[in-house]
Amino acid sequence: MRKFSLILSLLTIIPGVSSQGCTNTCPPINFGTVVPSLCEGESAEDKADVKKVYDVCHPSTGMKSFSFQDFKGSGRVTVISNFYIGCNAGRRESGVFAHVAQKYYNLYGNRTMFVSSLKGGSSCDMWANIYQGDAKRLFPDSNIVPKEMPLAVSDLSFEIRDDFFTTPFGHPSYVVLDGELNVRHKFIGPCCGYERYSDCTADIAKSLDETLSTHLDEILAEDGNELSTGNGENSIDDVFDDPPLSDQEEECSVGEWTAWSECSVRCGSATGIEFRYRTVQGGENCADVPVEERPCTPTTQQCEDETEGCVSEIGSNYKIMTVASGFDCPRDVAFHPTPGMHLGIHAEGRDFFPDEGEEAWVLNGYNHSVSIVASLGTDRQTTISRRDRGYYHYMINATALAFNMVQNSGRRPDRDGFNYWGVCNDNRNTYMEAKEPNYFMGPTLYNSDPNNFNLVNRLGEVCADDEECFFLHSDMLHESPACIGIAHDPETISAYGNVYWAFDSTGNQKEGQLVRFDFSQPHGPGSMDHSVAAIRRFPQITLARGEDGVHAGMVVHPERRELFVAEPGANQITVVNVNSGTFARTAREEYPIYSNALPSFEYSIYECADKRVFATGIDTPTGLAISPDGKRLFVAERASGDILVYEIATASLLTRINTGLEKIGGMAFSPVSEQLHFVDENTNTLYAVTAEKECSKPFESRVSSSFEQEVIKAKEVVGSSFSLYHDYTCVADPVVPDAAFFDQVHTDTGYASIDPNVQADMTGMDPTAALLVNRTDCGYTSELNFDALLLGGYYCHRCLPGRQGAECDAGGSCTNIQWIGYTCDNEFIFVSSDDGRTVEMQYPNKTVVDPSAITLSRDMTYRFTIRGKDLEACATHKGGTNLGCASNGPLFVVVDSETSPMINLQVGSATIDINVDTTQDDGGDVVDDTQSDNGAEETSSSSPQW
Repeated sequence: MRKFSLILSLLTIIPGVSSQGCTNTCPPINFGTVVPSLCEGESAEDKADVKKVYDVCHPSTGMKSFSFQDFKGSGRVTVISNFYIGCNAGRRESGVFAHVAQKYYNLYGNRTMFVSSLKGGSSCDMWANIYQGDAKRLFPDSNIVPKEMPLAVSDLSFEIRDDFFTTPFGHPSYVVLDGELNVRHKFIGPCCGYERYSDCTADIAKSLDETLSTHLDEILAEDGNELSTGNGENSIDDVFDDPPLSDQEEECSVGEWTAWSECSVRCGSATGIEFRYRTVQGGENCADVPVEERPCTPTTQQCEDETEGCVSEIGSNYKIMTVASGFDCPRDVAFHPTPGMHLGIHAEGRDFFPDEGEEAWVLNGYNHSVSIVASLGTDRQTTISRRDRGYYHYMINATALAFNMVQNSGRRPDRDGFNYWGVCNDNRNTYMEAKEPNYFMGPTLYNSDPNNFNLVNRLGEVCADDEECFFLHSDMLHESPACIGIAHDPETISAYGNVYWAFDSTGNQKEGQLVRFDFSQPHGPGSMDHSVAAIRRFPQITLARGEDGVHAGMVVHPERRELFVAEPGANQITVVNVNSGTFARTAREEYPIYSNALPSFEYSIYECADKRVFATGIDTPTGLAISPDGKRLFVAERASGDILVYEIATASLLTRINTGLEKIGGMAFSPVSEQLHFVDENTNTLYAVTAEKECSKPFESRVSSSFEQEVIKAKEVVGSSFSLYHDYTCVADPVVPDAAFFDQVHTDTGYASIDPNVQADMTGMDPTAALLVNRTDCGYTSELNFDALLLGGYYCHRCLPGRQGAECDAGGSCTNIQWIGYTCDNEFIFVSSDDGRTVEMQYPNKTVVDPSAITLSRDMTYRFTIRGKDLEACATHKGGTNLGCASNGPLFVVVDSETSPMINLQVGSATIDINVDTTQDDGGDVVDDTQSDNGAEETSSSSPQW
């Protein structure tokens, strides 16, 4: 039977809230938000990259690649399918699609083209066997056998899906293009919404045959062409050069080895490589390797400039300069690609100057925050700190930070992840040690654009420029607990550009592993839908962490497409080719903790990636940075306090920078000044290495020019498979072992639900979440899953860490407003009228307050936000002692044992007296004799409210 949402009743009573589901609505609607997408009546040339060339992975003979522009022409039709391998509905329909594809190809040849995009984790052969086998079972009496069609494309970067079936448009789904590449039809398949394979019967699935045939016949008849009984003018040979080889095997042909190349390193102490190569033809039938390599020693042991050379980044002489201090155990630093965009000209009652200087973001490990150093290097330089309202999960002990710095990527503006940033959290999801670890933890993604609810106040509202602001995450994935390193991948293939590499130090609970996260289309602020993402785990790339909280530098070289990873526990740098690796199997069995159970969420094991050790003998390497010209790698050696400089081409150590510090961590080059910056935990300081004297004798390259020429020749002979670091004998293992390294911890909270609505926008949460308000089993080993509190919309709850999870000023208590935010009992707002003649005192939820009816508690810091043009406020003791003034921002008043029984506030022209409690000296709550609450729905109360 069809699967119904557990929250259907909620959705029907809340105006403006709806999910896409299995409807043909286009543009699709994501809980009230219209998502731009290619729809019927529009041209694919306007919204999709029709010139993009896709490789055909099945059938193995005939057409090797195509672009959709190739299928343009009068009288032609192209049909594109959207399937997920793990989706039972998709598997059920794929056989029907293959049958229809071959049927029309037999009739019309290359006038009708059918494309099946493969995603979700599988191999082309495996997927082809599925749909070819299902086609035979569904149509047992037919002589149509899928052979030339459909063309299967390994859509690993989801390019076809994101161009033609933008989420949340459902699946299985189909797009029909005419000869002008206009979208004539776009629709959901008949099996959408069925949970089990058997639920969508054969008759239901086969209705796709009639639907597709009707659409195709209509378009094909428009040019006056009658149905053909054969290929006619459009011969199969127009598309397929050679007929299939049936059972005949291609012969294996192996050429002679070339002579060994020269050593890659021409001088110095670094170990190089030399190689030889040969031609190998015959595909999978050949086990012979095309390339062999071996280590070599340079003929010259000392380079001429070894003692006198220098690098341009630090000059002939350098000094270590203090840039900013006062951080709280800084772990990493990164530069914002668009300085000033996040803070603007006024934020939290402070003025900023976005057009002056650069902007460094420093990650603080101890207070789980980010400190933004604005207008860096100018007289206007200042620092402001922010964190997530749910920092105990989304930014807990964050150890690494990375920005998407790729500007002008060619992506659509509404999709481009430029200015997004991610953090890795060195925590196993313990909620600040309040809960035993459940390992449901991983990188968090944020959008630094302050608009569109990416930055909010305590109540989850758009943050005004006079109040305290908090990051609101755009997405989070949970497959790398105790993550200590992160790097953005500057690729330009994916539709959104949200690909990050992470150092998962937990791995299989014995050794750490490399994990690739593609957030794809982030769920955005206010949602917890993790159904659209792709995580690829590389268990063969093992990584060794250092002590708790020690940053592991990671950086991707944009031209070489190599990822450099610092391994603090192995004293080495590892390099991985990020374009290498082969799908082996699903990861869900071995690693059963994952963010979403739907098939659109890919979680795969990849094997046989190209990797090598770049440098060894580094005493606890941490921060990494690539020089602006891409030729040198800078490595922070934590134990010595030195920064090591390597030539990337040869891994030759060129020089050392002595910092004199003891716990250096993350590093980054500033984009404009191109100065190297780094953080130190002991001194809680951000430093820069500045050149006092320009480099007069730059180090010459250690790479052998003849070696480089030989590499060019080898690539021409061997082809795209050429690699000096690939294990050509490696075969990906498709067998899923009967073992699991973890237990799924979210069988009943919604994260493991196959209902797509459970992780949706706030009203799409499990309605039983409201019952969590009464839970008091907050113990370390209790049954209460704290993640369920977040999924249930709790920002303030007695079980959450700190002050019940909330960020109230000192002494304050919180009240939760489910799925929205919380209020604090020590926060008020003074608002002036438009003409400035009257002033109103309000609670944060805009409820008007009578100042004479409240009493302030002692041992508490009160926040009075002053809001209004030219409105200024000053606070004094009744005896006249000044407590401070503020305008267009917060006025903080500390009420302690020395505070007089009354505080006077001069707000504009208004004089306001507020009583102070005289019966207690040990803190408490505000007492209001006239109002029972602050106007908010109280779902978790920690104390009496006003």
